[in-house]
Amino acid sequence: MNEEKNILPYDALTKGYILVPKALLIEALNQRESEFTYLEAFLMVLTKVNYKDSIANIRSCNVECKRGESLMSFVKWAGLFHWKRHKTRRFFTKIEQKKLVEIIPTNMSGITRVKVVNYDLWTSKPAENWEHKKTYSEEMFEKFWDEFHETTMTRKREIGAARKEWTKLSEKERKMAVEQIYSYYMGVDDTRYIKRACNYLRDKSFLNDEIY
Repeated sequence: MNEEKNILPYDALTKGYILVPKALLIEALNQRESEFTYLEAFLMVLTKVNYKDSIANIRSCNVECKRGESLMSFVKWAGLFHWKRHKTRRFFTKIEQKKLVEIIPTNMSGITRVKVVNYDLWTSKPAENWEHKKTYSEEMFEKFWDEFHETTMTRKREIGAARKEWTKLSEKERKMAVEQIYSYYMGVDDTRYIKRACNYLRDKSFLNDEIY
């Protein structure tokens, strides 16, 4: 067996990234008419696993197939790689041993679940980017928004305007805006005149030297 064809990308994640459209990679691999190298086979695996959670219909049964996973038979994989089945099994055994994938048996005859380890790193698309991860500023705003209305016992109104004013503040001012809510509340003689959150931020009432 030619060793050059059995090279696997063990350290690929340490070499940086280039952006290659998935469709282009699939097209390039599909044009291959002879046996795949191990590297080409692994690239094919990356293109065949799901890019998002989905439900696969297999033999009239709905089966969950998560991001970075594929449900397929070794026969199907062998056809994609232009290999014999025994070589295909040996390939998957090797890449599992090297922790590039996990091979997960299923209760469906002939169907194997292949899960790419660290799929989000292979795609240079961290999982938190698929579900919006809140920034520190956003988390601080939500803390301010909740604490302001809990402390002042006022209705939550004009959140959009409040967010706009929040973005104009420095990090130090945002911290003070949260810390001084209670002092501001205690310094208001008549609760009818408690400002809305957006106006509290706009006027920088948390800097008022006369607050309680």
